[in-house]
Amino acid sequence: EADFWLLRNKMLAFALVAFLASSLTFAQDACNGKYTDQTSCEKDDICTWCKAAAVPSSCFEKENAKKLPPGVFQCDSIELVDLREEPPSWMKKAETARWVVHHTSYGTLATSSVHLNGTAFGNIQSFVDGDLNFTTGIPYFYVSEMDASQQDIAENPMVSFTVSEVSIGYCNEKGFDPEDPRCAKVVLSGKMVEVTDTVEHNKFKDALFSRHPSMKSWPASHSWKVKKLIIKDIWMLDFFGGAAIIDPQEYYNVTLN
Repeated sequence: EADFWLLRNKMLAFALVAFLASSLTFAQDACNGKYTDQTSCEKDDICTWCKAAAVPSSCFEKENAKKLPPGVFQCDSIELVDLREEPPSWMKKAETARWVVHHTSYGTLATSSVHLNGTAFGNIQSFVDGDLNFTTGIPYFYVSEMDASQQDIAENPMVSFTVSEVSIGYCNEKGFDPEDPRCAKVVLSGKMVEVTDTVEHNKFKDALFSRHPSMKSWPASHSWKVKKLIIKDIWMLDFFGGAAIIDPQEYYNVTLN
């Protein structure tokens, strides 16, 4: 178990370093580095101040700020609703589930831990179901077999993946606690598999790099793979009155605007 926690800590440290490296994506940003405080940043019409807890708050061009992960940064002059349409009515369950999956960029992957004798193990995982221009409803991941969750999946590929509107700022905007039923959360359960088709692999690797730019700089020595979740069951809570069980085919048949 000591080796497991050492590996876990190393992976967390690597994730932080990789995220900081994503700042290279904005090397040509006219605001980043030019303004180092919120007041001067927001005096420039093309700039916005983006606050973060895990990394330093910074000034970015508004267009670049829209590309930042909303679960990490909160940008003062950028309304998250500008990046997405309003969610569907709570009465449209399949549409709501697809909307939440498409607009979130990370969630919690739950596996049966080989290091903890089968105990459930939750791990934050970045993903996409497409890029900002297309959506499939299928979560795709960029992962290394060095990761503890992938070691679990090698033994038992059946997993659950949870995403929530809280990660895109919607619930905070509405004043909803993350546990409030109106703050939609979706649990996708099924089988994690590696993407082996070359066309599919390249398409979703590009989509992952588009929505998670720092992935491009992750070390090749980790032998990254593109994997996807074959969904078998969908559980969602998005309003009072109990959770909904959504048929996967109905979910896949949704067309988002």
